[in-house]
Amino acid sequence: MPEPRRPPRRHHTLPGGRRSWWLLVAVLLALAALGAWRLLPRARPPEVVLEFHGLPAVDLELTFFPDRLAFTAPSPPPALARTTVAVPGRVRFGADLVPGEAIVRYAAPGIGAGYRHVRLGEPVAPIVLRAPGTVAGRVVEPTGAWAFGWRCAELRPVAGAEVLVMGGGEHGIELARVRSDQDGRFAIGGVDLGLDGLGLRVRAPGFALAHAPLRAGLDVPLARSAAHRGRVRLPPEVDPGSLRVLARGLPGVEAGLAPDGGFVLDHVPDGLRPRLLVHGLPPAWAQLPALLQPELEIDVVAAATVRGRVVEAATGEPLAGALVLCGDTAAARSDASGRFELVQLPPGPATIEAKVEVGTGRRRTTRSGTKAVPLRRGETVDEVLVPIATEP
Repeated sequence: MPEPRRPPRRHHTLPGGRRSWWLLVAVLLALAALGAWRLLPRARPPEVVLEFHGLPAVDLELTFFPDRLAFTAPSPPPALARTTVAVPGRVRFGADLVPGEAIVRYAAPGIGAGYRHVRLGEPVAPIVLRAPGTVAGRVVEPTGAWAFGWRCAELRPVAGAEVLVMGGGEHGIELARVRSDQDGRFAIGGVDLGLDGLGLRVRAPGFALAHAPLRAGLDVPLARSAAHRGRVRLPPEVDPGSLRVLARGLPGVEAGLAPDGGFVLDHVPDGLRPRLLVHGLPPAWAQLPALLQPELEIDVVAAATVRGRVVEAATGEPLAGALVLCGDTAAARSDASGRFELVQLPPGPATIEAKVEVGTGRRRTTRSGTKAVPLRRGETVDEVLVPIATEP
């Protein structure tokens, strides 16, 4: 007798069958992965951490300056930002206050003002706050007399001379400032005298600018110099109020412009003819080269722009991080694709130079390549290739 037929076994499935099971498993795995990712430590944006200690608690004023102190910028440079922090302790700053590299000046009552170079994302040694010190000296004008040769007969005091303590050398930042009295004497304090790289900058009307080491009892001699008048010829679109004329190679020798573009440049040593730079021009404008001379006129014209790539000469592969220069007028770094852009270039024949470091350790060397480019007023030159031979 045949066995009775069993009823078919029922499988409990979601609507859609096995695909729904796999979909559910995938969703659960994704949620688990998302939860684990949230638990992972997040990469923090680069920052600068400053640690202060050495003196009792105080509110410290921090001023941030660009760390591109050069012959083509005012000296001291304009501040980027200011803030106040409570110390001792640690404070953190991001790219809003330290755009790549910067110089931080710190100061407070009872604290010797100081400074520190910082770079975004790199550690900074702890800063020891110390009590302020004072340095005294005189500003004088040596006068000569003839006695079988010129001899210094007298040191005349120079009253009203501006005396600045600079941190970081001739192109540094200002830490303190005073003026000499009727006897030419000055006493300048409020500075951490234990820091390296401190010096004095002294200037007075009718005298050449002077730099001197920072030490007590110092006589700073000044030499007479003539003031130079000139004019910057500007297009109507450019406001003279935001511009300054700088003497290249003489940090601290600069002058503002009158509404008609006129200027008076003082403190240039007699016999020097430095190149003059108009600082603060809008990106679309550039100046023609100018050397100091009587009744000087500096022309501002529409600027040229050069865009291109730095490549390896043998293969044509792009070179990232190359330093690209157009004389001493403009500089840039090539990006990951080897591309660069140079702006505010004066018209005329130009040579674009690119430099890159190759090798490691003691075998590390710098190789360069050049490309001649004629420039016209207001012109943009694209796709300029600057080849560099990275192999000997």
